[in-house]
Amino acid sequence: MNKRNKEKYVVTCAWPYVNTIPHLGTFLHLLSGDIITRYLKIKGDEAIYVSGSDTHGTPVIVAAEKEGIPPKDLAFKYHNIILRLLKEWNIDFTNYTHTHNEVHIEFVQEFYKKVHENGYFTLQESKQFFCDHCNRFLPDRFVEGTCPHCHHQGARGDQCVNPECGKILKPIELINPYCATCKNPPVLKKTEHWYFDLPKFEKQLKDFIVSTPHIPANAKPKMLDMINEGLVARPFTRDLKWGIPAGPIFGEKFKDKVLYVWTEAVLGYLSAVKEWAIKENKPELFEYFWKDKNTKTVFCIGKDNNIFHIILFPALLMAVNDGYPLPYAVSTTQFIMFREKAFSKSQGIGLWADEATAILPAPYWRYYLIYTRPELKDSNFEWSEFTKIVNSNLNDTIGNFIHRTISFITRSFDGKIPVRCKLTPDEKKLLHDVEESTQDYIKAMDNFKLKDAATIVSDIARKGNQYLSSAQPWHTIKENKEAAGTTLNICAKITEILAILLWPIIPEVSEKVWKALGFQEGILEKGILSIDIKNTLEGQKIQAIKPLFHKIKEDELIKSLNDFRKSKQKQSKQKEEKKMVESKQEESGNKIDYKTFQKVELKVATIIEAESIENSKKLIKLQVDLGTEKRQIIAGIKQYYKPEELVGRQIIVVTNLKPAKLMGHESNGMLLAADIDGEPILLKPDKDVPNGTPIR
Repeated sequence: MNKRNKEKYVVTCAWPYVNTIPHLGTFLHLLSGDIITRYLKIKGDEAIYVSGSDTHGTPVIVAAEKEGIPPKDLAFKYHNIILRLLKEWNIDFTNYTHTHNEVHIEFVQEFYKKVHENGYFTLQESKQFFCDHCNRFLPDRFVEGTCPHCHHQGARGDQCVNPECGKILKPIELINPYCATCKNPPVLKKTEHWYFDLPKFEKQLKDFIVSTPHIPANAKPKMLDMINEGLVARPFTRDLKWGIPAGPIFGEKFKDKVLYVWTEAVLGYLSAVKEWAIKENKPELFEYFWKDKNTKTVFCIGKDNNIFHIILFPALLMAVNDGYPLPYAVSTTQFIMFREKAFSKSQGIGLWADEATAILPAPYWRYYLIYTRPELKDSNFEWSEFTKIVNSNLNDTIGNFIHRTISFITRSFDGKIPVRCKLTPDEKKLLHDVEESTQDYIKAMDNFKLKDAATIVSDIARKGNQYLSSAQPWHTIKENKEAAGTTLNICAKITEILAILLWPIIPEVSEKVWKALGFQEGILEKGILSIDIKNTLEGQKIQAIKPLFHKIKEDELIKSLNDFRKSKQKQSKQKEEKKMVESKQEESGNKIDYKTFQKVELKVATIIEAESIENSKKLIKLQVDLGTEKRQIIAGIKQYYKPEELVGRQIIVVTNLKPAKLMGHESNGMLLAADIDGEPILLKPDKDVPNGTPIR
């Protein structure tokens, strides 16, 4: 296959809310982006993959209130779980971050300042639901009621949860609304919010949608119909405390409002690249990827997010007018249903990402989810179908063919790929068909048809299996070792091709096969475009391989799932009981004893150097003298102290904290400060004392 010019890609996926553990439908987007990125890399392109946890918004606040913890604690609890799951699923991000980080917050505020300066925001007064009992406005999911379109009870204030409806809603459209927290009926109150003037971009958006080939055929007409019906201004601010403050964009009057969560989450596609570039100490990489008109951006999302990525996000890029390329491809999936029902954690309907890998290794799930990827219509998960696909495709076809091929060569040809001799017409046709199928795979992947690509891989393995079974080298080797050798040479070639084509989908399995085939160069270095059907591989030393997969049974899987859930419920119950005990101890005035306090080491130190940390609004890097040693401490005091004012000051330092990294800089300790409405006031001794003096 011919080499061609390297292209540049930014691949991303919808940012999962961190209000719970993601289910398979949510994880499919993260997996899709990983597979696309791996394919682009094995094709020789330059591709980065970014996303992160959506830590703000009403779903997180509502879930936090139910758990009785602050939104930030809940958000990072689930963010850390997702980080662990990404490793389990072998999903490889260039940068998986979260929206509650300095780089993102600053980037979003600066971006919207420019949009505001460009004249695309208007201030509007409106009536919104207010709960007298909770004493707050009720945006989005804080209000529930009956859907005005399908009359489904329990519709949210932002969208109907009935999968057959799914209409985008405004809270005031709900019938019989009630507060999601206390269940009391709300009242209407006046409030002011900023709106994005979306109608101004109707023509540009229509031109973009019509001219962009990689927008799903089932989404394009719906988006165009929406534009033709007339777009409306979209609200940009919310009466909430948890989120990105709107004050720096719209003024001091709006300091108690935050940005509507979707408006900041979509900008994470840019800020995540910026954050990665800063971590790499190569800030120019941000513009290299996001300010190049030739960069191709790919978005892996669910169908309920089409409007945000095909209309709203492109309009924002147009509004800021800062040279960012518009989306190249939106790879949308429909919903995964569970036995014809929508996923529901509370009702135990569905399957979650942690549950899946608890009962079977990730390759089984990666393959299944892509082989059944719902690209045109909703799919339905059934244990019987899952079992059938794993046993038939993965085990009996792909795994069986590869294992038989390598085992036979190891056993009967001294572990060396035999010579390919004269081919029969059928063998020539087989190799031609495999070569064509490889091209079909590339074409499918280039068009983000991941399901088709997975099907093609299975078909190639099936053809190989059929050929191996019909050629029967275990018989022909007794009379014609040359013919048997040709059979195994062809099968080894097909195995090599399968290893390459499988790498984006199930990389860990692919790499096992690649290693067994004895290649010196890595699979990425080899690449998909170097596949040459005429390269016979003869004489290449290979090594034995264990079976790649095993057959599964439906009843055993369900039992394993139930056991896992029972174990989690038990752990959860134990945590709740421990929490209740601790809560009672606190209520009874339980205090720490002197021994516990003594564990904290406090010492006097003098600041000898202080400098601002680039690209940070809050952080200053301090070098402090502790008498017997000097240390570096990172402090979030930049907004209140100038670096030059700090040199020579004595401070109190906690010296036995574990080291931590902030914005790429190591901090070995923490200075103490009083907190007055968020403003830090540095603590110091009443008079100068020797550095290193302990605080008792």
